[in-house]
Amino acid sequence: MGPTGRGSRRSRTKPRFAYFLETADQPVTPGHPVWVRPLPLSRRSFSGASDAAPAVFLSIGKYFEAVRTFLEGIGWDAILRSLAGKGVDASSAETFRIFLVKHGEYYHPARVEAEIEGRTFHWVVNVALSTAGRSLLFKEHAILERLNREFRVSYLPQVYGAGEVDAGHGHLVAMFLGQWFCGFHEFHLTRKAPDTGLALVLWDVENGPRHLDCGDARAVYHEAARILTHYFNLITLEGIGAWHHAAGDFVIRLRGAHPEVRLVTVREYRPLFRAREKFGDRADHLQTLLEALLIFLLHISIRTRLDRLDGTGDMVWSESAAVEATVTGMLAGLAEKPPPFELPLPLNQLFQRYLASCSAGDLMVLCRGIAAKACPLGRLETRLKEHAATLAGVLSRQ
Repeated sequence: MGPTGRGSRRSRTKPRFAYFLETADQPVTPGHPVWVRPLPLSRRSFSGASDAAPAVFLSIGKYFEAVRTFLEGIGWDAILRSLAGKGVDASSAETFRIFLVKHGEYYHPARVEAEIEGRTFHWVVNVALSTAGRSLLFKEHAILERLNREFRVSYLPQVYGAGEVDAGHGHLVAMFLGQWFCGFHEFHLTRKAPDTGLALVLWDVENGPRHLDCGDARAVYHEAARILTHYFNLITLEGIGAWHHAAGDFVIRLRGAHPEVRLVTVREYRPLFRAREKFGDRADHLQTLLEALLIFLLHISIRTRLDRLDGTGDMVWSESAAVEATVTGMLAGLAEKPPPFELPLPLNQLFQRYLASCSAGDLMVLCRGIAAKACPLGRLETRLKEHAATLAGVLSRQ
């Protein structure tokens, strides 16, 4: 296998590579039976059907070899960029450990770690095999670069370089090297007990799964909404789209008084709807902005409640407490954003007044339209009336 695309090999002592499944107690070597097994195509997709083209056949061993080839070639320059200014020499690392951590609809991410001069460094290598996945990977790399450049405070991974390697038989595999959020884990809805309500469970592979209490669960939904609002552009009306809790896009770390939340992927960043090319006056612009923020709120209020049971099971709908946490999270995000132009009140307060005029009937009509486009799930229709009523109740208390 050989690297293709931009990148260069450096003159250096080549480090050793070691391979693992999810944790350090699951080593894999060329003699291991797992080495020749086919790489799983994906976890169950969010919608129940995948739009991605089928991935090429690749064994787990060939996957590890492809990641190694990337790290020895194109990825080496990316590693150097990630370590710039940290006062360490990457060539002094004796071993790079590669962990196969996840299978998604488009990506098969690897976690990479190395001890360098007494410090442990971690990266993610996102790996895409299918035609659709490879196209998305380069698009996402560009989006993450842009958002990390445009927003001073970041809740997204830094990215350091992308390229393709030949995995054999002419199969090109696309990869990019990015920041790994240490100590952060996926979370999903699970049953508290048979025939009872739902709770969030943290997928902590090192210490075992942990259920979140009600306060932590609300904080997670609040922070997810605040982060999405943070990245909403008040001028262009662009926002992060195509995110799913079921895909593990948000991750959390339980450290300190409140959970820390990060977003690990951005598949799409585009205007929420077609903005007017010109505004007649400032009031016209403000009205359009408030309308866009309402659509944005309804969109995330629906999507944040959707998950798959235990990450891969049937579609489930979170408890109503998630709605209030989403609303307060968005308002908190708006309060942190500089106003796009002179306003008579802070934008979060103006938006609260605007929301007060929305009835449950108005919200239901809008929610139905949003759900039909964003989340085409048959059973969702039966949930929308309850959701709109809950949302109207929350908005009346703000």
